[in-house]
Amino acid sequence: MFEGQKVKIRLKKNHSEQKMRVFVGRVLYMNNDWLKVEGKFYTLAKGERMPRIDEKNRVLGIPRENISIIRILPQDIDFDNLQYTIKDNRLMISVGDNQPVSISE
Repeated sequence: MFEGQKVKIRLKKNHSEQKMRVFVGRVLYMNNDWLKVEGKFYTLAKGERMPRIDEKNRVLGIPRENISIIRILPQDIDFDNLQYTIKDNRLMISVGDNQPVSISE
C-alpha cells in the first residue's frame, strides 16, 4: 500500500513529556507488523521552535503499533531542500501547492 511512497510518519507518544518524533522519507517495504523505511527523523521537544534533524539518511524498521499517523507526500518533494514555516505556533514543512506537513503538535 505505501511501498515506494514518500511519507511523513508521526510516532505515538506514551506520555506528554516525550519528544515528538516524526520520520520523513520513503517506505521500502511493509507487511502487517512493520514498515522498512529510509529517511530522516525530526525530533522536537516541547517548547522548541526548530526540530533536531538526522544528519544523514538511515534505513530502519518501524513497528506499525508505534505509528500514530502516516501521510503520503508528493513524490516530487525534495527531502534535501525542505522549507520550514511556523503557522499558529506549529512547525510546518512546505510541500509546494499541497497542504503543509506538520512536524510539531
